[in-house]
Amino acid sequence: MIFPAGSLVLLVGPPASGKSTLAGALVAAGEVAAEDVLSTDAYREAVTGDAGDTSHDRKVWARLRPDLDRRMAAGRTTVVDATNLFPRRRARHITVARQHGRPVVAIRFDVAIPGLLARNDSRARVVKPGAVVAMAVHMRREVDAEALRREGVETVLDAEHVRRLLR
Repeated sequence: MIFPAGSLVLLVGPPASGKSTLAGALVAAGEVAAEDVLSTDAYREAVTGDAGDTSHDRKVWARLRPDLDRRMAAGRTTVVDATNLFPRRRARHITVARQHGRPVVAIRFDVAIPGLLARNDSRARVVKPGAVVAMAVHMRREVDAEALRREGVETVLDAEHVRRLLR
């Protein structure tokens, strides 16, 4: 097992960095159950009918949070598949994990901007390139391993390292 049992696993990276792909690989490898991957895209699809529609994100998070709480209470290793780029959002998830005595793991997706833009262009659901670049720059400047540890993340892993472990 890559993560301690019952962990909260935060995927942290800009759009098109490979977060959902890695979440699928974690499921395929048996590291986490499919129902324990909480994807904001899936919640957006359920709320608005469009995984790319961010206009109702309060409703998305209002649905995701109780699901996360239930999984943490049950001791289930749970992956939050979202950008998780901003401390305020991560803090809410970390607080839930702490309330249930669960360890917190972050997987960082540090992909060069040209690679992100190329991946974004090849996706069915394209994010505005300016938004991709802005989030990538924010991550590089603000979301390093030390910042995550200061927020209460015990283990910070690089996405490429996790991919190698799954092979």
